[in-house]
Amino acid sequence: MLVRNYAKPFCIAGFILAEIYMLLVVLAPPGHDHARELPVPPMIETALPPGSPVPVGYLISRIVALSIFFGPFGALVGLGVGLIFSALVQWLRGRRGNSDGDRN
Repeated sequence: MLVRNYAKPFCIAGFILAEIYMLLVVLAPPGHDHARELPVPPMIETALPPGSPVPVGYLISRIVALSIFFGPFGALVGLGVGLIFSALVQWLRGRRGNSDGDRN
């Protein structure tokens, strides 16, 4: 017995959730681990003093760059989950159908 294929809705949901997660990652406040030292000191002096807000152009460029990676990988995860879910639903309906047929 065939059941509905849930791969496409799970794929779309995975893409949307990955993009929302990407926005949360990009817009999170910057955190620094001061206990860990860099092996080589940075070569470029920072133009902004510590504690100043992040420039909007930098945020936009990060959103564009990360959306290329987060969206498709989220869609692939959603595709895998959707295929597993579809297989489980079909397996469970098949088992229920066999147990009903054995009684008659």
